[in-house]
Amino acid sequence: MTAETLRRSRLVAASPIYYGWVVWLVALIGVNSSAPGQSFSVSLFMDYFIEDFGLDRTAVSSLYGAGTFLASLSLTWVGRQIDRWGNRRVGTVTSILFALVLALSSLINGPVMLFFAFVGLRGLGQGALTLVGSTAVANWFRQRRGRMMSLAALTFALFQGIYVNLLRLLLETYDWREVFVLLGIAVALLVLPSIALFMRDKPEQYGLQPDAAAAAESEGSGDSREVEDNWTLGEALRTPMLWVLLFARMLASAWLTGLILHQVSIFSVLGYSAQVVTETYALLSIVAGGSALLGGFMIDRFNPIVVIILKLLALIAATVLAMAMRESWQLMMYALSFGMVIGIGYVFDGAVWPNLFGREFQGEIRGFVFAALVIGSAIGPALFGFSYDYAGGYAPVLWLGAGLSAIVLVASLMVRSPKRPDFETA
Repeated sequence: MTAETLRRSRLVAASPIYYGWVVWLVALIGVNSSAPGQSFSVSLFMDYFIEDFGLDRTAVSSLYGAGTFLASLSLTWVGRQIDRWGNRRVGTVTSILFALVLALSSLINGPVMLFFAFVGLRGLGQGALTLVGSTAVANWFRQRRGRMMSLAALTFALFQGIYVNLLRLLLETYDWREVFVLLGIAVALLVLPSIALFMRDKPEQYGLQPDAAAAAESEGSGDSREVEDNWTLGEALRTPMLWVLLFARMLASAWLTGLILHQVSIFSVLGYSAQVVTETYALLSIVAGGSALLGGFMIDRFNPIVVIILKLLALIAATVLAMAMRESWQLMMYALSFGMVIGIGYVFDGAVWPNLFGREFQGEIRGFVFAALVIGSAIGPALFGFSYDYAGGYAPVLWLGAGLSAIVLVASLMVRSPKRPDFETA
């Protein structure tokens, strides 16, 4: 980008610190505020939907899955809009729509409206708002990308532990419809002004480079910056590693979403109360935060296959423990393994894809990946609901998850990192 085309921003110019840290904070606010569209939030509304609308668990799970699937179809398109218009514009529109959907969810009066509420909550919260925040951080940081993602994931994980208990108290105090209105107001007051006023798209647009380097630093003696290999979505889709990593993440998304959405029922089958659920989730969130730091460290230093193998081993442990956690130490091991899968997943998606395929088309590539993950999160709850209602409990679907994880783990040992033979890094 030439000096004539550089954008001018008083905020960026006047910032006493590298502006990427401001972008990181804004992205963090956005990702944390996606919580009402995440499965751990919807799970606390499940029993209210079942009771008020006369539906069984399979029906609500199927509506949730169908709504999530439909929402996922828009995410590749959303990623393209981020590449074209930038995180600030797309994030502003997304936050407005998400606040409206939350407020309108208070008007749900049956299965049809519940389905469309799920479409909006999942597509805008779990999908678009998270995509905006994570791609923004990836744009402003490169060498420290894994560490910055891990710090964001740590904060999000700790926030979850507070949020689920606060949401439970709100649902015990207010009608669930009123809670949706309160959540919509919170998003409108926190996320919208933060993104609209302080988000910026890419450091190069302001004469900066990722990780705080000034563009002028490399002038004079030649450009010593590392050249970034930018793959289009079509090129990335032709690499075996993308598909192995994608299936591993999609599998984790499906089974973790099923475990989270049905966690109250799963714990009830084992003789635990809703309070134990939220307490375990709080512990799980702490573990997820620590695992995010570990994941960020590993992603910056090791092949992503090493990270995905660790994640799959933890997923196998979580699915097996979910069938037999009747002792306190088993609850702790469940929280440890489950939290590890969540924590590594937070960092993985934000750092690995731009590390492998560059930043220029990361919105489109990550939009495609997000769509696959959201499809996984649509399939998982339906499988869990079907298993409970028609297969005698959750054991069949949990064993299925463990078996598929083992298959993908073996496949992950057989792929190599993508690299074009004609690409030069300097």
